Amino acid sequence: MVDENANTIKLTFKGGGWVLVLMAFMLTSMLVWALYPAIMRTTNISAGDGATIESFAFDLSGLSIDEAVVIPGMHHRNMSPVLSNPEILSVQALASRNNVHRNKFLVSKDLVVGVTINGESRAYPLHMLHVHEIINDTLGEVPIVVSWHWPSGHVAVHERQAEDTFANSGLIGNGTMLMYKVSDTEGGEQLYAPLLSESVTGQKDALKLIPSEVTSWASWFKNNPETTSIVPVEGMKKRYRKGDPRIYFGTETLYFPVSPMPEDDRNPKTAIIAVDIDGSFTLFSIDELVAAASGDGIVQTTAGGQPIFIEVDDNPLCAVARDASGRLLPSHRVLWMNWHALHPESQLQTP
Repeated sequence: MVDENANTIKLTFKGGGWVLVLMAFMLTSMLVWALYPAIMRTTNISAGDGATIESFAFDLSGLSIDEAVVIPGMHHRNMSPVLSNPEILSVQALASRNNVHRNKFLVSKDLVVGVTINGESRAYPLHMLHVHEIINDTLGEVPIVVSWHWPSGHVAVHERQAEDTFANSGLIGNGTMLMYKVSDTEGGEQLYAPLLSESVTGQKDALKLIPSEVTSWASWFKNNPETTSIVPVEGMKKRYRKGDPRIYFGTETLYFPVSPMPEDDRNPKTAIIAVDIDGSFTLFSIDELVAAASGDGIVQTTAGGQPIFIEVDDNPLCAVARDASGRLLPSHRVLWMNWHALHPESQLQTP
């Protein structure tokens, strides 16, 4: 059981005057811009009334997240425009596109989610994920789902079955996104938490975490010169650059309840990387990794009793973990408070 007082979230900001008003306006604008097409949609609206979790018509049996912190995050299901089977650009086509467009699709400091499977590499630009949040794709003949939930700062890649298409449930579970497998008949589907890599309702169903990098486009392209990239949806190009959540990360505002909150002296919105070694996670603050890095941007440390090497950068802020052989390790990137809420026994390791 969660203490009632623990669920009371104080939305505070210390001082700031007109700066507070400006930030509030920009945060609101960003949220409206991200949801605009769904807000304007008047037909074929999916289940959900934006008020009760039951109205979204999911299977809520065996709910493994405290129901007190499971809330509607959207007015109904599928408000974010999930992208499935995206078009693909070769690196040559990407270069040509950048040369002829005034607003380049990818520039060196853009964050991307980089994935390599069976020798095939692909970049998923984070500014596209700001809008789509979920991308169902196939890479190296393996079906995958890439998920990004900016209010929790969480990004991860999981394997999926070829017949499964994931979408955004519109519900939030303890501060993080819940998704589901689309079915022919709406109603009764299980809910999945990407941050837990498993279902949180119905019969337990695990998702396999796929190694991925959250890194700069410059670094990804340098190490993967034959990479491809997904293609922006033509009608959404302007929205991609308008949905940057960095303002949110710099405030004390919380959009969704998170409990329990960390009790250490770190900023709850500290970006962390949770590195998976044989099913056990070791956590690091990315800021602390940057501070501990050598001149070449590498931190040598341990995880699960094994030596690992973490490549870091502070502009843009990113961290990529590999084992001693150079093999990319599976990981979650997320805000400290959101990881802690679902894994309250976890501790951050000092690099």
